Amino acid sequence: MPRLFDIVENPIEGSFSVSDDFKITESTPSNYNILRIIMGSTSVTNNDTFVTTHFTTNYLSLYYSFDNEKSTEENLAEILNESIELEDLKKFFFDRRFALKNKQFFSRLENEFCNFLTYQAKGNHTTAFIFLYRILEVISFSFPLIYASKTYDFKHTYGKLKEIFSNNSGNSKGELGFFKTAITVMFENSDLLETSIDIELNDEFEKNNKIYKALKSVCDDIIFHTDTIENSKISICFGEVSSFIITLRNRFFHLFNRGDRNLESIEIIDPDYLFSKLNEPLFTWVCVIYVEINKFLLEEHEKYVR
Repeated sequence: MPRLFDIVENPIEGSFSVSDDFKITESTPSNYNILRIIMGSTSVTNNDTFVTTHFTTNYLSLYYSFDNEKSTEENLAEILNESIELEDLKKFFFDRRFALKNKQFFSRLENEFCNFLTYQAKGNHTTAFIFLYRILEVISFSFPLIYASKTYDFKHTYGKLKEIFSNNSGNSKGELGFFKTAITVMFENSDLLETSIDIELNDEFEKNNKIYKALKSVCDDIIFHTDTIENSKISICFGEVSSFIITLRNRFFHLFNRGDRNLESIEIIDPDYLFSKLNEPLFTWVCVIYVEINKFLLEEHEKYVR
């Protein structure tokens, strides 16, 4: 699949150094490029419009520790597998024997990540949310299958898939329901499931009061974490974020006429204001999921090459 965007290094003051072996080039694989663009210090150019956007935000810094004295690749190594040697990390990302696996999938995903960040940088937050949802759809079925298929213990693979499929029932049916169930299974031993994604509503009370009431009215109570503060902060349980994103899509972009409660235009006042509050926290969650999948893939890769 051709790339819609060209990605280059764009070091800014205070950013991490990058050795030549880990610098982005025309041939670096998409799975590595995605990690780099969500860490900031990159620029992308749309090959159709020739518009260049600079990415400066490190979306991983809220959940992972970074050492400013270390290089990009050293920080990545500590996040993905603190015991790995840089030479092995380089093989994981750049050895053609492994980089070609799922190449088309990661190429599609790279385009969606770049589109989200580009529109977000433009302030087109409603459009950016569409690409956030597209990312969710791309990963919803593929990530759990990658997770399961990369376990070289066939009995373990069967057990994980059986658990995911058996729990994928009722209102959770379908690819997105499959993904939600998979998140619970994949992170069952992780503290992440106890955390929340926090959406801060802290500047314009009248708007935020309406947004808070509107979102609470269309979402199931199970979605909200106990850290939620009325009219001030909406906290979404880590394992319920995909449900929250789907509900937003359904209740805002699909104006159902069958009696469902919808997000009416009068309630949210300005869509771009609404999604300016929601997008970055939700995207951070997507980035965490992406990192955690790569942690697992690297772990399984190390088992395979030993």
